[in-house]
Amino acid sequence: MNITDTSSQLLSRYWGWLVLLAWGTALLGLDVIRTDSFGLDEGAARSLVLSWSVADRVLNPLIPLGIPDIRALLFIPVGLYWPGSIVAAKVFTLLIAFGAGTLLYAWCKRTVDAETASVATGLLLVAPLLIDQIDALHAGVFLLCAFALGGWIEKRHREANLPMGGWFFIQLFWAGATMTLHPAGLALTLALAWYWYRNPADATQQRQMFIGLLVVTALVLGIRGGWHFVEWLQDPFTSLSQIYNFYPLQATESGWVGGAGLALLALSIIWADRRFLVTDFIGTVLLIGIITGLAVADMAWATLVVTLVLYRGTAYLVRWNRRSTLPPALSKGIAFAVGLLLATSFMLTDKTRALAVENAQLSPTDQLIRMLAEESVDPEKPFRAASQWPGRTMIVTKREVYPLPPPAADEQQLLAMISRMTYLVFDHLDPNNRTLGQQLALLAGMTRTLTIQDGGVIVQVVNADSPPPPDPPATGNAEQ
Repeated sequence: MNITDTSSQLLSRYWGWLVLLAWGTALLGLDVIRTDSFGLDEGAARSLVLSWSVADRVLNPLIPLGIPDIRALLFIPVGLYWPGSIVAAKVFTLLIAFGAGTLLYAWCKRTVDAETASVATGLLLVAPLLIDQIDALHAGVFLLCAFALGGWIEKRHREANLPMGGWFFIQLFWAGATMTLHPAGLALTLALAWYWYRNPADATQQRQMFIGLLVVTALVLGIRGGWHFVEWLQDPFTSLSQIYNFYPLQATESGWVGGAGLALLALSIIWADRRFLVTDFIGTVLLIGIITGLAVADMAWATLVVTLVLYRGTAYLVRWNRRSTLPPALSKGIAFAVGLLLATSFMLTDKTRALAVENAQLSPTDQLIRMLAEESVDPEKPFRAASQWPGRTMIVTKREVYPLPPPAADEQQLLAMISRMTYLVFDHLDPNNRTLGQQLALLAGMTRTLTIQDGGVIVQVVNADSPPPPDPPATGNAEQ
């Protein structure tokens, strides 16, 4: 055997690891992924803080805030070996994303062909929405992996064909874990119910699956009390438009039009592909995930839409190319041009993101948290903050941070609740914070607004641990 044959065998055996190494190195080395503590999803931040606290055996004020989602469990290995490392958490999430892409590649290769799977997976790995989900440790990456892994678990469960066997309980656990991530996570449970209704292994196992799914759903939703850190009924077109107008996040008229165009494309593919989507398990999960996630219509939901469009749209494009009556050179040229245009637009958007990261551009909320972090630099200075985003604020400031106080009957009760705090940070335009803002305005002399930004306000509490701040200049910020 010559060197060429040996190299070919090694390449065919380890090509996936080489792709992972090249892709991960490009994202981290080209600054497409942030290495600082900004831009995190609040749910992911709390899960990460919880895993760090468990690893260091430290009691954290965020621990009593309720049952976290499955990310808290998945982050435990990262917390044990690299506590306090944001980069380690992002590398781990990057591996989760690549695992999702690998499972989706295997699904597409099995249901269509290797060519379609390679093109669709390659486009997914450079899609700006997926990269944003990785950077924020957001639920979208974990949803994709959970859906794809759920399909593999279902396949193994069918192959085992054992009533109340190990794979049955693994499937129920994974369905419940996926449900904790996002309202779209209900799709795995609903797809299992639909799939076992249409294709039961036998009547006994079908009944067991229905009862198990019902019990798991009731337990998960009852214990967690629904979903946290999601904003309901967002504009779906704005979320979809971020594939064109990505960083920093802002809605424009042209971006909204692009989002509407992507939505029409997705609806067209779903309608044309409806027979496949209601019979294939992973196709059904993606379809139901898009439907249930529409109640939130955030970036995680948009990632599911883009994934469906890429995989099933590429399948139709390749099929059209093979069946086209146009000259072969022309049909192949059109298909190649579509793929090249999409890949180029993705990479240009990724380049824009890299420039924004290099220039330290932050979202309005992160700008506010950064300003608060400047107040926490001095370890001798009293600092005990209450934040609307306690997980994100704690990771950035590395100081003691609590959630905002619950609604108070009057301003005196509020003053008693915040007497041990030194700072409050929250979005004053959020309707849920309207009462808090009004009561703070009545505490003249006891609180002082340090800054008002697009992302919210920072209010300093004047108490025994915090000396009164100096009067602001005539051109300074407003006073509450």
